[in-house]
Amino acid sequence: MSDILNQQPQQPTPVQAAKRAKPAPPTLVTRKPSGLPSWPVILLAGREKTGKSYHAALASSSALIGRAFWLGFGEKDPDEYGAIPGARFEIVEYDGTLTGLQQLTRAVVEQPHEDGKPNLIVVDSGTVIWDTLRDKATWMARQRGSINKNTGEPIVGMDLWNQVTGEWNSFLRALRAHNGPVIITARMDTTTVMNDRGQPTAAKQDKVKGQRNLAYDVDAIIEMPTRGQATLTGARSVIHKMPERMDIEDFDTKGIDWLWRSLGLDRHAAAQAVYTEAAPVDE
Repeated sequence: MSDILNQQPQQPTPVQAAKRAKPAPPTLVTRKPSGLPSWPVILLAGREKTGKSYHAALASSSALIGRAFWLGFGEKDPDEYGAIPGARFEIVEYDGTLTGLQQLTRAVVEQPHEDGKPNLIVVDSGTVIWDTLRDKATWMARQRGSINKNTGEPIVGMDLWNQVTGEWNSFLRALRAHNGPVIITARMDTTTVMNDRGQPTAAKQDKVKGQRNLAYDVDAIIEMPTRGQATLTGARSVIHKMPERMDIEDFDTKGIDWLWRSLGLDRHAAAQAVYTEAAPVDE
């Protein structure tokens, strides 16, 4: 008994001591808001032949920007739009792959500004990029043999959807890192409105085709359901007060330059947009 009482307590190993130690509290870092506008990422969505690409090219004539880079994916190169008075965009040539698009996007973002004016990036089209990623998920499902025995259609698992969504988000993060304006074109389709019971109705509505969070991830949306008609359906701005939806009168003349000026970017110094990206979940 005396041996037990006299026995010294065993000292914890370094690993055990580290586990018992309380983690240090995080360092609190804050900053004051700049109060300055930032160059927006604009979604320019429209039906076929309504002038999406034309207005993206016309934006390159704005006196507010420096160089303009055109990143095409799955769309015809806009050579003919080089004849627009004042247009001065440059078509970025690459191999047409998703990997090439990612690499060239980062390269364009890193291009220096000329005369203190920000560069414009045009992405044509966001719809085709997402369609290609969706087709990639379907192809991977076929490769792994995930096929519905009854229909013969591939079964795309959540892991594959997460993978291609991650690729889309990576592309979007590269665009968000750009200290200047971005225009993403997208297609619109007419869809049937469903009632509360999930049944189709006779009502129809125009809907943007693309990754489902696209409308949330941009700063402004311009919809062009028909040629000559444009509606601003959303814009994040303290300077520009607007209703939920606003028809843009004479948009063919005003163009996107009008929106930039309405957001105060011709009167105020622009701040670099800052995003707090969601960190990956630790397993």
